[in-house]
Amino acid sequence: MVKASFYRKNGLYCGFVVSGHAGGRFGQDIVCAGVSSAVMLTINTLTDFLVCDCTVRIDENAAGLRLDSFEEDGTGRAVVYSLKEHLQLLAEENGGINVIVRNI
Repeated sequence: MVKASFYRKNGLYCGFVVSGHAGGRFGQDIVCAGVSSAVMLTINTLTDFLVCDCTVRIDENAAGLRLDSFEEDGTGRAVVYSLKEHLQLLAEENGGINVIVRNI
């Protein structure tokens, strides 16, 4: 099971950690590929194109990002929220993903 935890502070999205694997059921490898691609696109968009002030952690089985400051226009927060929505849609259509929102 892929576990996607999204973090909100004062109702505003400020980061995420995605870990795990969708499992061995036939067709679930495409779910993992979709999740991995969406996560890396989100991280690259925030760090390389929007140049947000953030901390990134990537290891063998997990990837995470924390926005270190809330930029005025909220673009970084919107990108994190967009990833959450995308993963929720993948979960509804394919299973194998548990999306959790945590208030910090």
